[in-house]
Amino acid sequence: MKNVPGILAVAVLAISLVPFAPARAGETNTVLFACHFERGLDGRWQQQKFIPGLALTHYAVVPDGTNYCLHASATNSNSALMAKLNLKPPAQLFIRWCWKIDHTPPGASDRTVRDYDHAARLIIAFDTFIGPPRSIDYLWANSEPIGTAMPHPLMGRAQMLVLESGNDRAGGWITEERDVTADWRRLFPGRAMPKIVGIGVLTDTDSTHTQVTADYESIELDSVR
Repeated sequence: MKNVPGILAVAVLAISLVPFAPARAGETNTVLFACHFERGLDGRWQQQKFIPGLALTHYAVVPDGTNYCLHASATNSNSALMAKLNLKPPAQLFIRWCWKIDHTPPGASDRTVRDYDHAARLIIAFDTFIGPPRSIDYLWANSEPIGTAMPHPLMGRAQMLVLESGNDRAGGWITEERDVTADWRRLFPGRAMPKIVGIGVLTDTDSTHTQVTADYESIELDSVR
C-alpha cells in the first residue's frame, strides 16, 4: 500500500514473537468481536480506498468446504475491507484468525514504497485524536524474516509485524494467535492502548501490477477477565 499520508519512518524494531496466552483457571474469555463469515458480510464491513481512481481489491464471502471464508482477489488494485468497532481496550486483548495465500506478489518489497505490496494483512486500528489511526498490521511478508517489526514506509503510525513470510507455506490454511496487548507495548512503547476502532484485512498489488489471492477466516478478538 502506498500514498498514505504521514512522515517517513526510518526506525526498525526487531522483536520476538509473543504467543497467544489462553485463559488460566479462574479467568474467563470474553468474545469482543467475531466473524466467521457464515452469514456473509454485515453492515460493519466497508471498503476503504487509499488511492483515488485505482481499482479496488475484490472481497467476497465464498464457501470453503463446510465453512465460509472471505476471499480477496487483487489485480493491480489496492483497498482494505474494514469493520468499524468502538471497543474500550481490556486489560488483556487477544486475536486469532486463519489465512492462506496463493503466492506473494512477484517483485514486491516489504520496505520500499515503489513496490510495496502484500498478499495478506490483518489490521487492528486504534483511535487517535488527530490524523490517521495507529494500527498493528499483522503481515504475510514477501521476504522479511518472521518476527520482524517495522513501520510502514510512509507512516510510522502503522506498525507491521511479520507472522509469515515468502511462499513456503502458501496454499494452505494457517491459524494465527496473538497477544495484542503485548504486541502493542512492544510496537508503541510508553503509550496506553486507546480504544479499538476497526479490524480488517488488506490484499494489494497496485505497486507491482500483479495478481494475488488470499483467504481469511474466523477472525476473533477476545479478552481475558
